[in-house]
Amino acid sequence: MIKKRTLLIPLVLLSILTACGTVEENTQKEKEPETDEVIETATITLNTAETYQTIESFGASGAWWSQDVGGWIEEETAELSKREYIAELLFDPLEGIGLTSYRYNLGAGSTLQNSPRIEDPWRRAESFEEGPEVYDWSKDENARWMLKTAVDYGIDDIYLFVNSPLTRLTKNGSAYGDQLEEKRSNLAPENYQAFANYVYDVTEHFLKEGIPVTHVSPINEPQWDWTGGQEGTYYDPAEVVALLEVFIEEKQKRLELKQIALSMPELGEWANTSKEYFEAIIENDTLMNYFDTWEVHSYWTTYVEKMNFKEWLDEKEIDVTLKMSEWTEMINGRDYTMDSALNLANEMHDDLTILDVVAWQYWIAVSSYDYRDGLIYVNLGSKEIIPTKRLWGMGNFSKFIRPGYTRVSAISDDKEVNVVSFLGKNEANEEELITVLINNSFQEKEIDLQGVGFDEIISYTTDSESDLKESIASQALTIPRQSIVTLKSVTTNE
Repeated sequence: MIKKRTLLIPLVLLSILTACGTVEENTQKEKEPETDEVIETATITLNTAETYQTIESFGASGAWWSQDVGGWIEEETAELSKREYIAELLFDPLEGIGLTSYRYNLGAGSTLQNSPRIEDPWRRAESFEEGPEVYDWSKDENARWMLKTAVDYGIDDIYLFVNSPLTRLTKNGSAYGDQLEEKRSNLAPENYQAFANYVYDVTEHFLKEGIPVTHVSPINEPQWDWTGGQEGTYYDPAEVVALLEVFIEEKQKRLELKQIALSMPELGEWANTSKEYFEAIIENDTLMNYFDTWEVHSYWTTYVEKMNFKEWLDEKEIDVTLKMSEWTEMINGRDYTMDSALNLANEMHDDLTILDVVAWQYWIAVSSYDYRDGLIYVNLGSKEIIPTKRLWGMGNFSKFIRPGYTRVSAISDDKEVNVVSFLGKNEANEEELITVLINNSFQEKEIDLQGVGFDEIISYTTDSESDLKESIASQALTIPRQSIVTLKSVTTNE
């Protein structure tokens, strides 16, 4: 039986800032519409008896930055180096946003010599290979420091993901494909086995080093042509199936990897270019019998397209768990403000409530670019570190919705206020309810909580003035304009 889902149609996204400038320029408040209207009330109805998915983790990727920033040993504060400060912001459940998973980029060995169309050093990545099955485990030192630090903070859900096979194995010797009229994979079928051997050899080594690798992902956004600028490999649908079959067979030979999950298909969107890949997967008995979870990226996918995808799964009677393993806003220009934080929060809301994803992972955690990507910006010359509102907005979810918490029914009667709620046991073994409210309006909103009683409510507010500001609240409360507010409470019988 298909459980009926209550879906909230989100507010049309706010105007997007595209010009990059100083932090001060980008944190100016948007002009608030003039109004004499009274504050509107949004009624939020919670039902803890109606349950959905159980969360595994919230995370982000170490690609493109950790191999540099992981070596920033200069002092940031009296207690922390710059790299330690960034790790604290990302991984610390008290001082930071408490991420619970981390994606480590297993590089192809791209250098300026073998991959000249990757001009940006941040987008090149070392491999561990010195020669066929000969490894130098001292490589990628800075990225490994950040990985180990994430583990030291308690993260035990580590993903190894690959953008391109080793350059030794590719057709053109580069970490990207050739610029051809027709898309072609850069990996020949005769090298599938060597590719699988390398990925699993690294995985086994990391496990021996105490890194809790839980997932291995050999394919990343196979529908794009990837002809330069960064590591990447195109595969057509049949090639995706064939490569995954090799990875399945090799993994089954390695008893040390019995508990490791093989991740797929890591497609770049839930609709459009991904359709033929989904069709190829469901037509293959080996893949359908092996995989009970699909990881997909939420780029370029509308609210309606996500609804249509979930309906397609139901129509085809495909019973798989879904994870969202990569997203960023894909907009030029830096933004430090609530504008991009709200867009991120609404994306998380939609993926959690429409697709029932059990994990949600942001793209690069740290950025030096003129783009709406990192949760944290850095300026390379000065090594200045600038947390964004996106960081704290994601923290409204990741810091409080912990692994093992289960989503419960939460309905808003106000189209400008999105809501998602999770129930779980806290460290004191108390049953607590975590409710995230997203106020997209330019006006503050009164919130009337219905359906559940509370002993006490603590609110954590992220808006233009505050970063997860803690306050004591009640069942009748007011939340600021353009804000993300998390309510934490121990439930009682009403």
